[in-house]
Amino acid sequence: MPSESKDAILAQHRANDDLNTPLLPQVARGDSDLAADGMRGPLDERIIAAASAALENGQTHYVDVPGIGPLRAAVADYLKGAATANYQEGNILITAGVQESRFLSIQMIGELYDSIALPAVIHPGVRKALGVRGRNPKTMSVDPAQGYLPSIDAIAQAAADGCRLFYLESPSRLSGAVYAADEVAAISQIIADNDAAVIWDQGLAPWVEGAYASPAALDSECARTATIGEAYSGMGLASWFVGYIAAPEAWVPSMQSQKQIMAICTSTASQYAALEAGQLYTEARGRQLSRLARLRADLLGAASEAGLTVVGGQAINIIALNLSADDMKKISRAGIDFAAGGLFGAPDVIRLNVNHSTAAALHALN
Repeated sequence: MPSESKDAILAQHRANDDLNTPLLPQVARGDSDLAADGMRGPLDERIIAAASAALENGQTHYVDVPGIGPLRAAVADYLKGAATANYQEGNILITAGVQESRFLSIQMIGELYDSIALPAVIHPGVRKALGVRGRNPKTMSVDPAQGYLPSIDAIAQAAADGCRLFYLESPSRLSGAVYAADEVAAISQIIADNDAAVIWDQGLAPWVEGAYASPAALDSECARTATIGEAYSGMGLASWFVGYIAAPEAWVPSMQSQKQIMAICTSTASQYAALEAGQLYTEARGRQLSRLARLRADLLGAASEAGLTVVGGQAINIIALNLSADDMKKISRAGIDFAAGGLFGAPDVIRLNVNHSTAAALHALN
């Protein structure tokens, strides 16, 4: 390739703001890293043993592109329980982490539609996935008082303007805010009335206490809803990059084909580890929810005493705060990493993971 062509390609890449969007770390790099998407924690010895056994049994070859059958079936069963969704094994694609889930769903489902509507405040990985091919994105306004989720009226207006594909997060990846059951029903009605479809990121749903509403539960024929997330959050697999897409079966082949081009498959040993994690998940999640609920309650009390404004959210593994630029600098000077809301589209907000180190971030503001 001539050097002029290479220079032109590099210049085009540098000029693509979406493609150059920084990604948040997948897993915390230390106790002071409160910016990561995934939770940091030790792996259960049984998960390690499952991965080792897979390797010893010769599972070092390329795996079926959509994922090993038992894990796809297990994820389908998990979604039936967690979101009362009607997914079967054939609806599931195991991915190399949730960012791959974002990319494959946005790009390949996006081929079926003229545009895609997405919230003005959204995980930076969505913008990065759109950077390859923009898919004619349309922005929906958000309400800070509702955790930066688009209102039902904003979603209805996007549909009225002609958008037929929506990308929504519930819980919000910035604030942890979720749509209530009646709001999910209204969204599902908008989708059905307009012969539209939705990509629904429910990756933080395991950290919502109590009932969780998903449009997948209302899509009885599994025809309009694709859900994405991480496999068995909180089980120590964040750095193993095991995600999922659950989608109408007719949408799976194009995503599967693109995945094969990009990455061939997701690590076989990692999938057997995730399969074991699924067996341990219910018990472990109960313990984690109790621990996180106590920690978050203490943090909310400390934030209130410090006069800080907390952005409302129901996912108890994160806390989002409205902060001035000076306060953000104080936290940075204390050696604490946080997820900057500017990456999401909310520059006056930061997101912190909830753990024993989070109190240090609040103390830095005193």
